[in-house]
Amino acid sequence: MAAVPPFYEDLGKSSRDIFSKGFDYPKIKLTLKTKTESGVEFETKGSHDLEKSRTTGSLQTKLKFPDQGITFSETWSTSADLSAEIKYEPKAIEGLRLSLSSNWTPSSGQKSAKVKTKYSTEYFAIDGDADIQMTGPVFRGATVFLYKGWYLGYQLGYNTSDSKLTNNDVSIGYTGKDFTCHTTLTDLSDCLASVYHKVSDKTEVGLQTTYNIQSGNPALAVAGKYILDDGGVLKAKVNHNGQIGLGYSQKLRDGVKISLSSLIEARNISTGGHKLGLALDFES
Repeated sequence: MAAVPPFYEDLGKSSRDIFSKGFDYPKIKLTLKTKTESGVEFETKGSHDLEKSRTTGSLQTKLKFPDQGITFSETWSTSADLSAEIKYEPKAIEGLRLSLSSNWTPSSGQKSAKVKTKYSTEYFAIDGDADIQMTGPVFRGATVFLYKGWYLGYQLGYNTSDSKLTNNDVSIGYTGKDFTCHTTLTDLSDCLASVYHKVSDKTEVGLQTTYNIQSGNPALAVAGKYILDDGGVLKAKVNHNGQIGLGYSQKLRDGVKISLSSLIEARNISTGGHKLGLALDFES
């Protein structure tokens, strides 16, 4: 049986995750997940930005109806935004996902809605959405073809309010058993190339480089992840500007995890600019 390709937004995800997950600086984050006996899920998030001295939070309620393939969620945020989403995965059509979401900001009266469609099967995956805003709808569509590990993807977006393209992206890459090579050209100007390699069950490494065709400015970064014998996770990354990111996460007990991270300005050790981050996750 041929493999089913990922959707366009998930191309190169393994490399992106090793560079982003676990590096929470300069924020202090708190996440609490609970689930009732009836199956209702609650997720509360709080975040304090140490640089901007700003605190934000949100509460999400999620209800699933697995027999019908329906999931309903509602989210309130401290910015007074209210969003709701309903997802539907019909069992009669394998690989099809439909969703309808809406967002309302009472303070400004701004309203928007989005319709999403996703479908994946052997060799190709396709998705699209229509973002219905007060100024006019924004359309986006993408498709990915996969054959013997090689994939090719294209994404196109169009804003009807100003008659301009919002996306014009091309991706190509190869996925092996324990590695992924990925290249993306965004808006025909920004080029990103990445390599992800799972060296062993405990070790992962990644390399990422970007290049802007118009400015000619390149960038380079490498990252690594190592799982300790006690289950702790060490992460590190460094870029061409001499910025070193360090991260450590540890499961304290069932349902409780702590993550510590820091950013060190290696070129300016004495002048400062270093950052710290802390995340606590509770789940029951």
